[in-house]
Amino acid sequence: MSFKKLLCLLFSVLFIVGASFTAGCKEKNTDDGSLNIIDDNYRNWYEIFVFSYFDTNNDGYGDLKGVEQKLDYISEMGYNGIWFMPVCQSETYHKYDVVDYYTIDKIYGTNQDFKDLVASAHSKGINIIVDLVLNHSSSSHEWFRKASNALRTGETTGENAKYIEYYNFATSAKTGYRSLGGTSYYYESRFSENMPDLNLDSQAVRQEIADIIEFWLTDMDVDGFRLDACTSYYTGNVSKNVEFLSFVNQTAKSVKSDAYIVGEVWEGTDTQIRAYYESGIDSCFTFTASQGGGTIRSAMSDLKNHPGDDFIDLLVNYQKTYNKGSMAPFLCNHDTARAGKFLIGDTVKMGAGLLSVMNGNVFVYYGDEIGMINKNDDHDPSKRIAMKWQKKNVYPGLTYQNPDGYLVDSSSYKYPSVEEQQADPNSILNYYKQAMRMRNRNPEIARGVIEKLPTSDDYVGVMKKTYNGSSIVIMINLSSYESKTIDISSYGNKLAIRDQLCVSGNCTLKNNEVTMPPYSIVVLK
Repeated sequence: MSFKKLLCLLFSVLFIVGASFTAGCKEKNTDDGSLNIIDDNYRNWYEIFVFSYFDTNNDGYGDLKGVEQKLDYISEMGYNGIWFMPVCQSETYHKYDVVDYYTIDKIYGTNQDFKDLVASAHSKGINIIVDLVLNHSSSSHEWFRKASNALRTGETTGENAKYIEYYNFATSAKTGYRSLGGTSYYYESRFSENMPDLNLDSQAVRQEIADIIEFWLTDMDVDGFRLDACTSYYTGNVSKNVEFLSFVNQTAKSVKSDAYIVGEVWEGTDTQIRAYYESGIDSCFTFTASQGGGTIRSAMSDLKNHPGDDFIDLLVNYQKTYNKGSMAPFLCNHDTARAGKFLIGDTVKMGAGLLSVMNGNVFVYYGDEIGMINKNDDHDPSKRIAMKWQKKNVYPGLTYQNPDGYLVDSSSYKYPSVEEQQADPNSILNYYKQAMRMRNRNPEIARGVIEKLPTSDDYVGVMKKTYNGSSIVIMINLSSYESKTIDISSYGNKLAIRDQLCVSGNCTLKNNEVTMPPYSIVVLK
């Protein structure tokens, strides 16, 4: 045995009690010395809109240096991955219309700022993925400007003309197409007039995309991509969408073999989402679990006959459906109502708890950990307001320039600031922190095979998760008002409480019986 492996083994014996050893010394201890964080692509991801996060140069806009200053906070919260919404040069607040795929938007900083941030994140065990927008570019991108000029002047050869094939032009009006001013041509633009759709069948475009992917994975050292609008690459054509995703995935992994790829497949059924896993990408967002009508929110209804069993059955069914790659469940994101809008009262915590026991990679939108809300579900900027770091409204770091000039008042901050919630052990923030760290301490949660276990109470769901020869038992009390006492003697020998998430009170174990307060989760091992 090499000296490095011997050190790794000793490290595991001393600090990773009860966990299985992973070859290659890829396990890292949490700061409290409890169970390990495994260095793989199963992570707790934190979605950040840089514009609204933290400002370091007092211009009112969030910046990359601001995120770097908050890396200790992010790590302490239990997140070991960050998804950045688009950071490339753009002309809009949301930046999904890319003008230059190789340059950081000047509002956020410089390419070097981004490299410094990635290096700092990696030093803390945090991976970075960035939004990669491939369905369309900005109409101000040089590709589209040159293509448009060629069509306006009738140019058929030369520097400008070669870019005509980069987009989908037509000589007659079609669904999803807009008129190209000053010409008889139309161009495909499914999202808006300043976002022309790229011709993804063009080999020249695919080579450009391959170069962009290589740049971000090598020069900028990111760990993967969130792929925007996967169902719109070829509108209405799933097989072609999957083929293109396969190209992106293979290209990325040829550059960095462990690059993590997660796709936005906004579909209404798990079968529809599952079809996109045939591309080989690692994950697709589990939209069926999200939002006010999703399965997580629906599980917290006392009107069900067997809510405990139903929730475990849901997770088992997810396991059967998503039998390739890994799931990516979430409560909300930048396109939806915030979790604090549809999770009311104690459910704002319990929703995070149910999310935290799901398999795969969980994603949390910045500000959800303090219960931030949006006032208008149909107004995009209201979903991206400034992070509330402190109680006072004017202080260094405040991003007071809200998206698209959107005006924010105190009603958008239903709950206290980060600073205030950090000091309150019963806060939403500290619940999220416990939930994410629980996932890190118990690698079985994200990676384990689920087995449903019997329970004597309709409101309590019980499951065993097994990963790499190690098993845990997870018990969930979905009653919002009643404590439950459950005999655990049939679940295994010498089980002890390893972790718990309680909206209020504590779970206890005595004489092989676990007593759980309302809306509580307990992990036994």
